[in-house]
Amino acid sequence: MNKEKIRSCKDLLLLFLYAKGRAGQQYEPIVGKTRLVKMVFLFEKEIRRKFNLDAQIDESAMPEFEANNFGPFSAKIYEDLEFLVDMGLVDVAGSGEEELLEDEKQEYEYWQATSGPFQESFCLTDLGKEFVKSRLKSRLSDSQWKIMDDFKKRCTSAPLKALLKYVYTRYPEMTKKSSIRDEVLGR
Repeated sequence: MNKEKIRSCKDLLLLFLYAKGRAGQQYEPIVGKTRLVKMVFLFEKEIRRKFNLDAQIDESAMPEFEANNFGPFSAKIYEDLEFLVDMGLVDVAGSGEEELLEDEKQEYEYWQATSGPFQESFCLTDLGKEFVKSRLKSRLSDSQWKIMDDFKKRCTSAPLKALLKYVYTRYPEMTKKSSIRDEVLGR
């Protein structure tokens, strides 16, 4: 059976938001733009081809990344998120300390001080869930969905600083403009 490929970053973002997260529940939110951008970056670098997801997720769905203040960055992800919010497929909410796991409270305070008054939480709206179910879900096989679920769980379970350290260590060329490189790498 020849399935239609995922050809847009918007669709890829919707797939991430649809996948199971750290608690193993469908549609778990992803907290923070920085985390979401690093997830897309790592997906492109380490997951898409390795697990044959490139058979269903076309190269055109992957945004271009450049080195920036917090490591790999793509303005396309921000633009696509804004579009998905405007279309009513994704909801954005500020998350407060009370929603964080105990081990993330200190990290939250650090990121709050360096990136603004709150971190945004991204989740699918009911319309977004229906869109993915009716138009995107069937494009991935059950085994590919398992890979997506496992990937999202790993990325959303890790403290943000650990995720950044992994990215900074594995892809140092993407940290040359980073304003937090020394802090992330412990220098």
